[in-house]
Amino acid sequence: MRTEVANRLTMTKSLVSARREPESQDRYAWVWVFPLQDGTFRVSTVEIPKNLVDEDICFAEEDIERVQVAVVATLEAVDSAVSDLGVDPNSLDAPWKNDFPL
Repeated sequence: MRTEVANRLTMTKSLVSARREPESQDRYAWVWVFPLQDGTFRVSTVEIPKNLVDEDICFAEEDIERVQVAVVATLEAVDSAVSDLGVDPNSLDAPWKNDFPL
């Protein structure tokens, strides 16, 4: 993972995300990493129907499919968990840079 992303996770305790291949072609998907208060990191996936995003339709929590992948203790373990999902850890970035739905 890039240094600025590692700093975002450890210094500002802010989430990072990256696009990933969706489980179904009618959805957009991301992997996201969220720093927890105990110093660990939650790695999860998020998928949202494309039509809601493409048509700028307001969506709610029930429209979002989330899967918690792992809670890991180190940045190296974050890299491994993200790689296991088929995403290059170097593609992790601030959520607004990859259209992650906050």
